[in-house]
Amino acid sequence: METLERYKWMIPILNKADRDVKRKIFKNLRLVKKNFYPEGEYKADVKNLINCMLCPNMCRFDCGTLQATKSEAMSPAYKARIGYYITMGKIDPTKEENKEFVDLMYKCTNEESCKVWCPFDFSVVSLLETVRDDLNDKGLMPEYVKPVLNNLHNTKTVEDHDIFKTYKDKGIENIETDGNDDVFYHIGCISMRFPSIVQSYIEILKKAGIKFSTNLDKKECCGAPAFTLRDLETAKEFANKNKELIESSGAKLVVTDCPGCASTLIDKYNDAGIKIEPKIIHIAKFIDQLLDEGKLVLKKAIPEDFSKITLHDPCHLARNLGDTTSIRSIFSKIKGLEFIEPMYNKEYTHCCGWSGALHFADHETAIKEASNRVQELKDTGANILVSACPLCEVGLGHGVNEKDKSKIKIIDLSELLIKVL
Repeated sequence: METLERYKWMIPILNKADRDVKRKIFKNLRLVKKNFYPEGEYKADVKNLINCMLCPNMCRFDCGTLQATKSEAMSPAYKARIGYYITMGKIDPTKEENKEFVDLMYKCTNEESCKVWCPFDFSVVSLLETVRDDLNDKGLMPEYVKPVLNNLHNTKTVEDHDIFKTYKDKGIENIETDGNDDVFYHIGCISMRFPSIVQSYIEILKKAGIKFSTNLDKKECCGAPAFTLRDLETAKEFANKNKELIESSGAKLVVTDCPGCASTLIDKYNDAGIKIEPKIIHIAKFIDQLLDEGKLVLKKAIPEDFSKITLHDPCHLARNLGDTTSIRSIFSKIKGLEFIEPMYNKEYTHCCGWSGALHFADHETAIKEASNRVQELKDTGANILVSACPLCEVGLGHGVNEKDKSKIKIIDLSELLIKVL
């Protein structure tokens, strides 16, 4: 029934078609594998690249990179077609004149708004990743994505230094495990750029009486960039090391301050055949549970200069993890808080521009996408923009123009909560 529901949009079109047209459509569909699949070995998801061509492509109206460039060449469907042509050999990716087509396979933010509209229930994000697999096998990974992979190899983080080891200089408390924790607090690489976020969450967990560890002396990246750029050997190395570290804590639950890390620890690891035993959730969901259970109490009213806010739903949290309620539930428990929903919210949120590979491949388009999102949030009339994703907070920061920098504040959920505990 679910399959019929997804394809029902095609029924009126087929019903109105002449008999000869119907015959031609079904004949061509039967010949798809014979005529439209490549020969030899390949990793690209050709079946769904073709399905993407059969679709009315409603996703183009909600793709952030397309809205930023206003160019159909950036639409999900166009990227899928180029991926198909590369896989079929109709575009030779080794030729210099075709470099822009190779680059197009990386000009995606991983926001997956395309999946919301897709009648075939896939995202072009995943299709582009399969095309990247084939490009990488041919040694065609673009040079501009290699620095982050070099960082992963050299520092075990996305930075050019071991950012987890900076906790002492930044005043972040490190809590080493005794092997008998209730919770493991998984801190993301980008989170470490914001010591106030990390320390705020540590204080919140301590106030709730949670036995937890952070293990910053042993921490490494979750491997998300390697999964995105399709260096799967490196990605699996990070997955296995994180699995070992997490499970050594004895924790029954993993909470992370980065939705991208949570999505990676759950979905990307499972796809790679690596399953972490404890349950993994975003920390917003855990805090909402603590509030409901009375283990955490918000005693104070929100300060007046933080009383009017709007929310940027992180794509990974809203779409990949399917959680659009935890943050809003927390907001409802804060005294004196006025929360204004932006037009594009929950699973229809628009991207900050800083996920995926777009900011490596096309920095200016990523900034434009970030600017578009900041404008949507400003349109609510709120000057306090709250999110619960450090990478989103980086992206939104790039989207604030010079004139607004003194007026617009981008803060994390943790920084809001610490004011009312």
